[in-house]
Amino acid sequence: MTQVYTKDFEIKCPPQQRTWINLSSEIAQLPLPGVPIRLILTKVEQDILTFECSFIDTERKPVWSSLLDINIRQRVSPKPFVAVSIIPTGVRAEIGGFAGDATPSTNLLASACDYLITNPNAVTASDVYFAQDNVLYLEGNLICQLLLGNIGVIPEKRSSIAAIIEKPRDERLFNNVLNALNGLRAVGGVKIDPVVVTGGAIETACTYSQYGNASGEFEGLEELMKALDVVENSGVDAVALVTTLLVDDKIRQAYYRGESIPNPWGGAEAIMTHTTTNFYPFTAAHAPLLLQWQDTGFGKLVDPRDGAELISSAYVCSPLNGLINSPRPVKFDAPIAAGETRLSVENISAVIMPETTVGNIPFFASLDQGVPVILVKDNTTNYNITPERLQIKTQGHPIYRVNSYMEATGLLLALRNNIAVESTLRPLAQIEPIYL
Repeated sequence: MTQVYTKDFEIKCPPQQRTWINLSSEIAQLPLPGVPIRLILTKVEQDILTFECSFIDTERKPVWSSLLDINIRQRVSPKPFVAVSIIPTGVRAEIGGFAGDATPSTNLLASACDYLITNPNAVTASDVYFAQDNVLYLEGNLICQLLLGNIGVIPEKRSSIAAIIEKPRDERLFNNVLNALNGLRAVGGVKIDPVVVTGGAIETACTYSQYGNASGEFEGLEELMKALDVVENSGVDAVALVTTLLVDDKIRQAYYRGESIPNPWGGAEAIMTHTTTNFYPFTAAHAPLLLQWQDTGFGKLVDPRDGAELISSAYVCSPLNGLINSPRPVKFDAPIAAGETRLSVENISAVIMPETTVGNIPFFASLDQGVPVILVKDNTTNYNITPERLQIKTQGHPIYRVNSYMEATGLLLALRNNIAVESTLRPLAQIEPIYL
């Protein structure tokens, strides 16, 4: 039996020790109810940190190291120049918290990089996909594993992608998904094989935690695992998950009206893909499977950032296009083949994220790894964990503040071209000699 639990826990950690090495060591001493698959810092009160964490209880063994493990990078390899842009799911980011609306900002960042790695929700927009070719589409758990130094990734175009579709409740909506897959095959020349239909329902209820973050409750994950076993035996290692997500209609309508609530689907989707990538050597993305026709919202005029969601009934074309450009994960110590381009934490020159979303593994791991963090002020969220709340602003970590993704792009160019960032700012501080 496979079960997902989301619960809070507290640890004690003074400000000067708030990096992932210390935090994970404290977490590992707790009586955890399973394998941690998603973790968010929700509250800071003096030395006490409260985390919201999703765990999975299963007999299956993870394919990668635990998220509580970290391998500190031994050297820095600035070529190729790689950055990671993270817009956390389910926190109502003004840019990237809707339907792929961070794509222009992501492409702008990518213009300053050889490769830019980003999480799917930033660029996934139902049937619309416009991320540049050097944007590598990587699910959040694998981004954490990359920054922890537990895996490397190999940039490559996928020759085949699998799809898993939950057993349909409405034949018309199921046929729309098949039409979308056939459309990608006929027009885009994309090989989609195998396509697996589950033997039973995967019940996923979209919820909000007490802190307002999007989350989910799950039943029937064994049905998903059986389908993933079929995909694993096929040799394909990129998979789109198409399953139902139950959202209260009042919440759905409030979201479409533009009320200040996070995308209700995002948290549950993240937990499901994190589950997949923890236990299978795949890259993965999720697309909702409609339960009833009226849920399409056809004919409604909504926030422009949500437009892509309201013109689709299949939602799967964008995730599949992203998966075509998803890099292949490998264990960090796997032999490197001749001529292979492999990206690891040693190649990461910067991590970019909204200023108010630093309570996550990528941020804490970046502090341990010495990776510069660029915080974007204008991308506000409903989440409110900043370096000031963590009390780490004076500890000498390479943390930069910028107003916008345009400024972040300029900062990436400075880092790439070895231009001292402080030399572009005014006033210019005096050199402070060391007198012996």
